[in-house]
Amino acid sequence: MNKDQAKQHLSVVSNELTKTRQFMREFAKFDAKQSDVAQFDSMIAANSHDREMGLQAIPESLQKLLEAQNIAATNAGKQAVFDGLRDGIAEYQRRNGGDMPPVEVVQSALSAATAFTENAHRGDDNDPAFDSLSFSHHEALSVVPAAVQVVITMGIANSLPLISMLPNPTGSNEVPIVAGEGTAGMDMGVMRRGELIDGEKAGLPYFDNRHLLVMEDAGDGKFTLESHVAYTKEIRDNKTTKFVVDKDSIKAPFLGGRVSIKVRGVEVANDNHRSHPTFGGKSTLQPLEPVTLGADTFIVKSAVADLDNHTVEVTFDTTDGATPKADEVEVELIFDYERKDEKGDYILRAPSHDMQFSYYGVYAYPSRARSTATIDAITQLQNELGINWYAAAQMIFINKYNFEQNGRLLRGAVNQCLANQEQHVKVFDADIAGLTHINLTDLYSNIRVVLGKARTSLSTITNTAIGQYDLYVSDRGAAFFEAMSRDDYTPTGEQYGDQYSIYRIGQLNTGANVYYVPASMGVFNEDELTQGGYALMVPRSSTPAKAPFVGTVAVPTMVLASSANAFEKDVAVYNRMAAEANPIPRYRNQCMLIELRNLPSL
Repeated sequence: MNKDQAKQHLSVVSNELTKTRQFMREFAKFDAKQSDVAQFDSMIAANSHDREMGLQAIPESLQKLLEAQNIAATNAGKQAVFDGLRDGIAEYQRRNGGDMPPVEVVQSALSAATAFTENAHRGDDNDPAFDSLSFSHHEALSVVPAAVQVVITMGIANSLPLISMLPNPTGSNEVPIVAGEGTAGMDMGVMRRGELIDGEKAGLPYFDNRHLLVMEDAGDGKFTLESHVAYTKEIRDNKTTKFVVDKDSIKAPFLGGRVSIKVRGVEVANDNHRSHPTFGGKSTLQPLEPVTLGADTFIVKSAVADLDNHTVEVTFDTTDGATPKADEVEVELIFDYERKDEKGDYILRAPSHDMQFSYYGVYAYPSRARSTATIDAITQLQNELGINWYAAAQMIFINKYNFEQNGRLLRGAVNQCLANQEQHVKVFDADIAGLTHINLTDLYSNIRVVLGKARTSLSTITNTAIGQYDLYVSDRGAAFFEAMSRDDYTPTGEQYGDQYSIYRIGQLNTGANVYYVPASMGVFNEDELTQGGYALMVPRSSTPAKAPFVGTVAVPTMVLASSANAFEKDVAVYNRMAAEANPIPRYRNQCMLIELRNLPSL
């Protein structure tokens, strides 16, 4: 996908997300005891005199579903769409402590469900066609509403905060993800052209036009400086920061009347007087009263700023006063951007910033399975339980598929952490020499220190301030958090321990959610850690492009029935989806593994 195609796709996605967000606000007001179809029609009528115009205000994917032939035919068909939304949201909230699903998740589920209708996006001529998997050829067209309901419900319910779904309203195999970074447009201050303005130098001078620079020791109490636009950051012996002029950069004119000389950060002379020149000539700096710092008294004998040659010079009285050390004398300047050279051209350019965009792709891959049932089993499901066989096969596959997918991503995250333990593993040790815990509550409260350090480390690694995060825990990890004081941890009360689900079991008072990961996923192998457990910290990004894991749906899970045996139904299940670590290098490895060691027997 080239840049123009990526921009077009992102424009479509942005529009769909906006409409989905607006619709979800209205849907939240619907009365669950009344018909969603009737309430939807009332909503459209209330917001527009023309139904066609009103429909333009809702997400295109929802519009396609409600206008599809096999759904629009009956109110029950249209209600299946809303049931899918309502059931999916309810199940998501049950599994995630009452939180509403992200709008991206809802939009992704709606877009995926359109694949079962004649309004599905068919892709371009270069895309492989899977006409045989289309529900338009299905022998039982009545299952379309059921299939749509299942896809919407499971698409929302199974969407853990672990994976940020990238909306894919066009059904493309490739979904673009864009990384934009601000860079310095020139050499100025400590920044060099092309360096990230929010990188490791983010808090150092570039735009701020006050420049505190170390003067050179010329001997006999004299210190000088030639002003240049760029300088470097260095550390003094006392661990303070200093800035040293880079003489390879261009000279920088500065304003008269704003020059200040300091020793150890204390002002000793300035030219802030009425008779100073501003744009040219020499500006004489007036010494202040002698400054005593500790056992040393500093006395300025003379000081001058040459505005034409861009230099500053100061001489200290070394007879009656002390001589400053080499890097103790600094001058503060304000660069003059209005100054012109002899040709009438500005000498300095204002510092600028550029945006660099990198385009990455998230690629869907195909998965498939088969399921066989006898006529007896199918009719029994339908007659006694009211369950449609095709929808059941679809739902079983979706549950297992998503569970395996989450396991793959979590295992990969743990492996990456262990591959770089120095940066991505933090240890909480309950048995530290010299540290005595009065009770379990006192012991467990110290986990907050380790979690705080882990979050700070991740923020530094990704150069992104991490606000909230989730913890995915092992069996012993779950027991550890469940034993914490209720002042520090609030359990959801959700039953857990089965081998086929991930549950949110509680929340720390910091807002961090705690999810239980069953041993069947193979994520944590606690036998290797004596009397301990694990917790995997995963940042909770508000922006999908910055999330640790991203996914998309090109073709949702769909079924195709065949009847090789007259008394059996053979169902093929197929999808084309993606779920992977963020392809943007900056956000690729955002997890931190917490080892819980020497825990008391619980």
